[in-house]
Amino acid sequence: MYNQGDIIWVKYPLTERPEKLKHRPAVVISHEKSNLLDHDILICPITSTLRKTIFSIEIKNSDVTTPLPTVSEIRCNKIYAVRAEKIIGKISTLKTELLKKVIKVVCMSFKG
Repeated sequence: MYNQGDIIWVKYPLTERPEKLKHRPAVVISHEKSNLLDHDILICPITSTLRKTIFSIEIKNSDVTTPLPTVSEIRCNKIYAVRAEKIIGKISTLKTELLKKVIKVVCMSFKG
């Protein structure tokens, strides 16, 4: 079971070719109660391409329990539902303060 704030490796479909999967990191944004209802988990992708938009959040080593290999950012407006069987494993976990910020920016991406 994966928890909100976990950083995971996931088989993620490419936007331009959804049949092709790429292994990439992502952060779990759905709550454990939701995750237990079915086999879908909501995630936001993590990328090393720093866009620095209002919907992206940079991850610093001090923000996670296990450092990531490169400077990265969470794309909070690129929410995706992934089947639990597409998850390869856990990498790290966001610390509470950054997780709160991620959830706030995800919610902001739905406002007009």
